[in-house]
Order: sequence, then structure tokens, then C-alpha cells
Amino acid sequence: MKHALTLCALALLLSACPPADPHVDIGMSDSTFVRTMVALWRVATDSSIDSTARDSARRQVLRQNSVTAEQLDAASKALAREPVRADSLWVRIDRQSVHRNAASH
Repeated sequence: MKHALTLCALALLLSACPPADPHVDIGMSDSTFVRTMVALWRVATDSSIDSTARDSARRQVLRQNSVTAEQLDAASKALAREPVRADSLWVRIDRQSVHRNAASH
């Protein structure tokens, strides 16, 4: 009887929980997130520019993609609630970064 009450209480608690969001809104499209992160990675790894030029290039990347640093930070945090999607996006970022890096050499 105690076991049945525990199961009933657990079922009641779970039914009161909101359903998982099937697609977390990150405030921008996935392609914008990927494109911006790839471009920022290229800026960060460009050894031919100094810190002043790097800072300017970062701002230019954000402007070109109509994204702020705060939006990227919020998107990254939102993706933490959707790890499978986050992993997929990071794989895309990594592949595009490697591809573009190889093409530039």
C-alpha cells in the first residue's frame, strides 16, 4: 500500500510538470548562430592581426550577423537545455571552422 501511494504521489508530481520544450528558442536561427561562431573562431585564431584589430573584427562579425555578444551568450545558455541540438550545432561549427581553416592555407 505504501508503495502504491508513493507511485501515485510521483505520478501526480510528474503530471504537474510542464512538458519539455521540443525546441528551445535561442533568439536567432541555428544557421546564424553557426555562421557567427565560425566567423568569430576565425577572428580568434587569426595570428596575423593584433588585439586591437581582433576586437574590431569581432565587432564587425557581430554587426554583419545582426547579433550582439549578449545574444550569443544567451543562445549558448539556452542551448544547454537542449544538449542534443547544442552538440549538433557545435559539430557544424567545428566542421566549418576546420574546412575554412584548411581552405585558407
